[in-house]
Amino acid sequence: MKKIVFYIVLSSIMSSIMTIAAYKQYVKEVPFPFPYTSSSAKTRLTSSNSSSSLVSSAGFPDFTRVVSKTIHAVVNVKNYSRKYNNQFDPFDFFFGFPDDFENNRGRKPQRNDTPGLHGSGVIISPDGYIVTNNHVIKDAEKIEISLSDQRIYKAKLVGTDPSTDIALLKINEKNLPFIYFSDSNKVQVGEWVLAIGNPFDLNSTVTAGIISAKNRSLGILRGETQSAIESFFQTDAAVNPGNSGGALINANGELIGINTAISSASGNFIGYSFAAPSNLVAKVIQDIKKYGTVQRAYLGVRGMDLSKTEYLKAYNKETHQNIKSQQGFLIGEVFDKSGAADAGLKKGDIIKSIDGKPIQNIADLSFIVGTKYPGDKVKVNILRNRQKKTFNVILKDLQGKTKIRTKEEITPSELLGAIFEPISKEYKKDFGIDYGILIKEIRTGRLSSIGLEEGDIILSINGEKMKKPNDVDRVLKKYSGDVTIKSIKQNGQVYIVGFEMN
Repeated sequence: MKKIVFYIVLSSIMSSIMTIAAYKQYVKEVPFPFPYTSSSAKTRLTSSNSSSSLVSSAGFPDFTRVVSKTIHAVVNVKNYSRKYNNQFDPFDFFFGFPDDFENNRGRKPQRNDTPGLHGSGVIISPDGYIVTNNHVIKDAEKIEISLSDQRIYKAKLVGTDPSTDIALLKINEKNLPFIYFSDSNKVQVGEWVLAIGNPFDLNSTVTAGIISAKNRSLGILRGETQSAIESFFQTDAAVNPGNSGGALINANGELIGINTAISSASGNFIGYSFAAPSNLVAKVIQDIKKYGTVQRAYLGVRGMDLSKTEYLKAYNKETHQNIKSQQGFLIGEVFDKSGAADAGLKKGDIIKSIDGKPIQNIADLSFIVGTKYPGDKVKVNILRNRQKKTFNVILKDLQGKTKIRTKEEITPSELLGAIFEPISKEYKKDFGIDYGILIKEIRTGRLSSIGLEEGDIILSINGEKMKKPNDVDRVLKKYSGDVTIKSIKQNGQVYIVGFEMN
């Protein structure tokens, strides 16, 4: 009898050990996705699945439970930089103090031990990955992160994407509180949201509101890049200078957006704020972490919203048509060798939906395509001469390629968005120069965003003379930081301009 009991106990112990080992191996082999999303089993165990928890016994909204599990995952981001721009930056008021900028104009600090800019960030994984806005950490020489418990860390900049105004940071710490991502496509106008951030450098501030509108395009990112993607959530949750990069969460405490901008002439909240949707943010930071750069896909068209009646009238007059104001995107140009051109889309086509998702305006179009990858296939439904047609389009990157490429595989010339060639003897004689390279072809990229055009001559980059096209890649390969370009316009004017390369 004793032997039977012994073997039963031994069998139970061995079974327990094997179960624990198998579980550990399973956890090791099946890690959570990055970023951590609300579709994981762990989220379902920790998230609130009932909206009843939002109502107090008195019948009023109660967000205490949601706030308690998210507020510690929002951090203060400090940007230490010697660089102060005398020109007005539309983001200045959003992440710093207006008085600071006014008092510091024309002054250059000798050290970078005082933060010039303040903003917010969101911890998105327990091992210290933090998402914030690109404009919060732009030109930073040092980035400092302050947690809600006052612990301070120096952050590493993993990567940025000016086209969406998103940046990914990393601090060396473990077991940090973090916020799960939610599917922003399921967000509805009118639902409750909370904004958490550090307005005016006041840590851990929470405000409540609702989603006022979706798919807002403001044009604020166009100064950074012509390939900007703007499809913001509009909310009436109060945000102020310092909230930029902070969390916009839903009633379950899940991340649905990153607070990015406010609509205000004074720089302070007057009723509207805007956040980048979480699905777009997730795609950007996944790309940065995995590939070192964002894998941006393009349809290959340019056009306008059909809700813009003044532009539509001008178009109808110019083309002798009578297109009515409606939901959709009117194609005004199809780029050569693009996915749209290969599929057969034409000027004058009206895009009504992509992959079954309605296209109301350019914000819808840029968001849907912006979450895709080069090589992805999309189904585009259009109206052509009032007839419905469907095209299957294979998306490409700016260089017309359909494969995923890491940062190391993309040349600086491609990032600049141009094809160069040596200048001829005639150019040298006409302009009185003996060096320089000609911009033979220019596409959407860094050079087009700073005003350079086909036919311009680049004389030098970062002070180094350009004598042949390969000099561009030689000077800028593996380079990160400010880039200064000296060029000659076609009218003979010398043009000096710069941009940041990361």
